[in-house]
Amino acid sequence: MTGIAVSDAFFEFAGACVHSIRFAFASQIDYPYATARLTDDNPPESLFRRVQIASPPPSRSGKAWQTGLTLNGVAFDPAGSKAHLNDVKFVAGIDNLDAPDPDTIVLDHWFELPRAPRTVSWSWDEPRPYLLSFPYWQPISGPGDTATRDVDYSAVLRLNWTKPPTASWVAVSFDAFWPPERDSAEVLIPLGACDSLCPR
Repeated sequence: MTGIAVSDAFFEFAGACVHSIRFAFASQIDYPYATARLTDDNPPESLFRRVQIASPPPSRSGKAWQTGLTLNGVAFDPAGSKAHLNDVKFVAGIDNLDAPDPDTIVLDHWFELPRAPRTVSWSWDEPRPYLLSFPYWQPISGPGDTATRDVDYSAVLRLNWTKPPTASWVAVSFDAFWPPERDSAEVLIPLGACDSLCPR
């Protein structure tokens, strides 16, 4: 499976259900607009990142989170088919998601990224069972494009919800939905069926 760039890192989705979320996360991906880079002389043994997840996804400038998303030229309906999420588009000037209501946060967790080199990959054409909340830089630009990056830090995680999601979609942020003018994107994920990685 290939993934997507979010918050100066790589996210590879494996599954999400009413019990947990499963994903791989990796850094550094040479995000061209990064403000700081790790030293080459004595790199840390681990990095630590925070993931915050809300259900339902927070509003967008006070409107529903799907505001500004279109599919086949019409407003995107999150209750509809999930078969063509790659084709969802953003209207020009789309706003970021708002900060979530604290009562909607189903996970707020710091996790470790050990020094574990791997190669991560992107593919424009591979179907993705999730959406980005906002246009975000990717090392691919159009149909047929693929890319790979060698990263030094990576982890595969299964994180159980601290309370059950109350909606069929969750919003995953690696920047705690902050600041309002952030250029990074959240991942919007429809909950699916339990699988072999589910702790049920």
